[in-house]
Amino acid sequence: MATPVDEDTQDPSEHEESDGPPDLTTVTFAHGTNSKQKLRDAIGNTTIEMIEADIVMGTITGANKTKRIPIMAHPPATTSDLSLEQFLKTVLEAPKGIKLDFKSSEAFEASMDILTNFFNDMTDETFPVWLNADILPGPGARDNPGVNATLFLTACATKFPFATVSVGWTTKWSQDDNKYLPEDIDKMTELLNKHCVVSQPVTFAVRAAYAANSVEALTNLINSSTEGTTLTIWNSSPNDIVDMEAVNSLIKAVGKDKVYLDLLPFVDSASKSDGSQLLSKCALVAASMLLAFGIHSYRR
Repeated sequence: MATPVDEDTQDPSEHEESDGPPDLTTVTFAHGTNSKQKLRDAIGNTTIEMIEADIVMGTITGANKTKRIPIMAHPPATTSDLSLEQFLKTVLEAPKGIKLDFKSSEAFEASMDILTNFFNDMTDETFPVWLNADILPGPGARDNPGVNATLFLTACATKFPFATVSVGWTTKWSQDDNKYLPEDIDKMTELLNKHCVVSQPVTFAVRAAYAANSVEALTNLINSSTEGTTLTIWNSSPNDIVDMEAVNSLIKAVGKDKVYLDLLPFVDSASKSDGSQLLSKCALVAASMLLAFGIHSYRR
């Protein structure tokens, strides 16, 4: 049934089932870690494996209001007590993976030198790092192209080859334009091939409410993609109506070894009464597995 969703680094091999592939749906993360306090809390929480945060152009609280730099904040906010540079210096000393969600082309471009220095300072190449951007218009937001695809994908392939490439479509809540279309998926895979993103991990970020209506299309996407490609099913709005039965069907079709979950906590008793582990979780997330593909075309 459709139910409203309420808001509220560990070695990936530890998520492996005793007689099967890893269950990626059990990886845990802290969402919207966009302040010093939230970052301290996430680092100190031993149950958190991945730290997700958003990057926009803005100013640091109490600093020069005319100097805009990459900061940790979610639109429409343009101020924060935490810069991207401070965030990265802090997480270098924490045994956690990170997912960086760039909200504009300007923010990503201004972050590239900071990211380069960060990767140069990394001493452990298995440190999970996801670079995320919405690079194509999607359901409910067909007029919003998102982050420049050429800028983002070229940089990921040439400057940050150790990162997981997390790509998605811009979305906005809509009851009419409520699914990922075959042409959405075709355009995305064409972009990945065009920009030679074929030798590093890729995850497709899809909004849970729309993924539920796109089971066949998304299953075909993963089945036709290179080995190791995953879905990240996400939800960040308590106002979304998510058909969890359909989401569960998608996970079963694709496989728990190919799906990360970045969902708000479930409190509705109906969503917990299904009996499945998926529906009873209160903190689910996206994280990273560093996989080598070595395949020359993104889709088979």
